[in-house]
Amino acid sequence: MNRKDNKIIDILRKEILCNGALSIADYMKICLTHPEHGYYIRNKPIGATGDFTTSPEISQMFGELIGLWIGHVWIDQQKPKNFSLVELGPGNGTLMADILRATKRISGFHSALNLILIEISPSLRKIQKNSLKGFSAQWKTDLETLPKQPTIVIANEFFDTLPVRQFKRNSDQWYEIMVNMEASDDPESNDFCYQLMKTRDKIFFNSEDRRIGDGCIIEISKSIQDIVRYLSKHIEENSGAALIIDYGKEGNLGNTLQAVHQHRYADPLRFPGEQDLTCLVDFEAIRNYAERSGVVVSNLICQGDFLKALGIEERARVLSQNLRGKALSLHQSALERLTSKKLMGNLFKVIGIRSEISPPLLGLEF
Repeated sequence: MNRKDNKIIDILRKEILCNGALSIADYMKICLTHPEHGYYIRNKPIGATGDFTTSPEISQMFGELIGLWIGHVWIDQQKPKNFSLVELGPGNGTLMADILRATKRISGFHSALNLILIEISPSLRKIQKNSLKGFSAQWKTDLETLPKQPTIVIANEFFDTLPVRQFKRNSDQWYEIMVNMEASDDPESNDFCYQLMKTRDKIFFNSEDRRIGDGCIIEISKSIQDIVRYLSKHIEENSGAALIIDYGKEGNLGNTLQAVHQHRYADPLRFPGEQDLTCLVDFEAIRNYAERSGVVVSNLICQGDFLKALGIEERARVLSQNLRGKALSLHQSALERLTSKKLMGNLFKVIGIRSEISPPLLGLEF
């Protein structure tokens, strides 16, 4: 797409010229979720023809093991006759399709579940409906109307897409990092830049005694706070659990904003609306928000350790018995990619949330 034909650029320029520089969070919201021209609204981002690949697309083993984890939670919680299975940002529907296939032999599970998919993208919704043919599901654009019943929530690579604000400390003054036009007085300008602006907003740190050094950047996501608090309250009141898998770290120090375009890293300001924008997930913030809502939060562990605890190596061995040549090589590469400490196995982290009356979560609480 020619930058002159990029509608998001026009929307950003108009917003900046009318109201001033945008926060990083507002820039991300417009680029990713504008109702007509946003990246997630117009594009099919996942897979070889998209901009990135997720764990469920790498191997069926990932979804199968998540499915067995969900089934274990359901059984541990006394097999409620009616419960919600909710996925946040279902992508191509591959993960849920594998989950449903893996759980079909669990007696009573499918007849009890109310499947809810939270998805804002019309194009992805169409793909999901095709992937989940034969299953009854509800599609929603937000979480605010979940049924009041036991609920199991799955969020794989969802929280990293939520917008963040960035703040930088210079001496004793806090500045917010904003997005502005490089030449705001030029109506033909298509280029954006970062700008520091003094802020009067109260900054909420994850830990009151943490010292933030001069020149340090912190990231804060109101969206993550709102979603985690809602889910935690819902689980605390109705029972259930949530499984969050994403790439991230403990703490909010550092600039982690990045863009991915055609499977390569790119400048976050270069192709607005045409590329994925993400930030590392602050799992410490997730823990704090959840625990304040009265739920139990599990250990934070690496994806590789979690999948191994669920038995991925044995599942890989079984699946490999009838594979030969290139198929076997691809299968082995998928296992390594998902579990290796040098690859996704360490980059991606896993954390669980449950109600206080629920049993410990498989693979996460020892």
